[in-house]
Amino acid sequence: GGGAGELRVVGEALARRIEKSYGLPHGWMDDPAAMEGDDAVSDHPLDGFTLIPRFEAEASMGLGLEAPEQDALAGHLAFKHVWLQKRRLNPNYLTIIDAVGDSMYPTIIDGDALLVDLRQKEPQDNRIFVLRMNQQLYAKRLQFRPNNIIHVQSDNPNSPAFDINLSQETGLDIIGRVVWAGKDL
Repeated sequence: GGGAGELRVVGEALARRIEKSYGLPHGWMDDPAAMEGDDAVSDHPLDGFTLIPRFEAEASMGLGLEAPEQDALAGHLAFKHVWLQKRRLNPNYLTIIDAVGDSMYPTIIDGDALLVDLRQKEPQDNRIFVLRMNQQLYAKRLQFRPNNIIHVQSDNPNSPAFDINLSQETGLDIIGRVVWAGKDL
């Protein structure tokens, strides 16, 4: 799937918690018309917002963390529709994971929530991506070099950078581009 009007499937317990958190009537999330209809949600606290799933997967900003075989849903964060549209982000291809480590400091710090666009898998110069290498997840800045080389750089000068030759089989998977980071203060 992945169409713009497609609903995400959430478990019964999570649906009830979301309803309770937002003061929604029991069963509201089970009714597709309530979640899509313009008139059904106009005075509702979720009106104008999209819930983006937050998974327990963590992107290391250091030595790497083992990618889980199956990510567990840890909750959701709400983003304004207008904010997502202005950035041309499709909510069906967004996910949130947590940053771990200090190699991307000061741009991203340990514990930040990273909004990742799973559609953006083509390397872009000087952008931050979530990468999977040898079953480890990393959040790193990518920089283009001559001869099909990508320089994988940390923002923290104390963290070593390395190069990857895209012409060779590297075991590198670009999961998606980090488009936003949020933090607790």
